[in-house]
Amino acid sequence: MGNPLTVTGSSVNEAALTDVISTFIETHNRLDGLVLNAGVLEPLGPIADDDVPLTTWKYHFDVNFFSLIPALRASLSALRSTQGRVVFVSSGAAVGGLAGWGPYNASKAALNSLCR
Repeated sequence: MGNPLTVTGSSVNEAALTDVISTFIETHNRLDGLVLNAGVLEPLGPIADDDVPLTTWKYHFDVNFFSLIPALRASLSALRSTQGRVVFVSSGAAVGGLAGWGPYNASKAALNSLCR
């Protein structure tokens, strides 16, 4: 099983992440909570900065947002059966917008929208 926390290129190891959660649920016969605390901060830069290519934006979204979807999908059924909870860890940058933090701000704002 691969490391579910590893993001290679611009993709999340979805199968490994799902396997880890499934193994936990099978081992413990329940899941009471899930903390979604994925995040990368660097590299940073404003949208007009040529030193911050589109791949940087994609990397931020892959880690800070898209890596959470398979975790939620793998957990929802078990969480519903135990009336468990999901904690989304975001950032004030998602709503305040720090200058030069474009990729991070946007990816955490997407997380906030998913939470709602």
